[in-house]
Amino acid sequence: MRSVLSVLAALLIVLLVPAGARADARADAQADAPTATFAKPADWGSGWEGRFTLTNGSDTAINGWTVDFDLPSGTSLGAYWDALLTAKGSHQTFRNRDYNAVIAPGKSVTFGFTGTGPGAPENCAFNGQPCAGGVPGGLGTPGSPA
Repeated sequence: MRSVLSVLAALLIVLLVPAGARADARADAQADAPTATFAKPADWGSGWEGRFTLTNGSDTAINGWTVDFDLPSGTSLGAYWDALLTAKGSHQTFRNRDYNAVIAPGKSVTFGFTGTGPGAPENCAFNGQPCAGGVPGGLGTPGSPA
């Protein structure tokens, strides 16, 4: 009998909490999610520099990270730094080096690369989740190439 009352009480709480409060809680969880933000700090016509900033908005350290993305047709990468790269066709996978594997809560790490062509990373995932912390395919910053 006690378990039935517990289930009913939990159900009533869910039903009585306004939908807006539940949406706010989901938005807060997404705001706290780790994000990967892409930027092109330099473009010299025949090529460009790309940089990802990985930010840990959670209260738990990230121990090891991976950033995956696709490159559009006609775009390729050259040199890279502060990460290890594995490429299969247009799919790129960057992972941490030993010295930047841990991202403490509230902290960030960056890695970068050079590229050629007109495009920028697409379909970005940071440790298997959307780079923007909840927006499929997002890159984390308004105005960034998508």
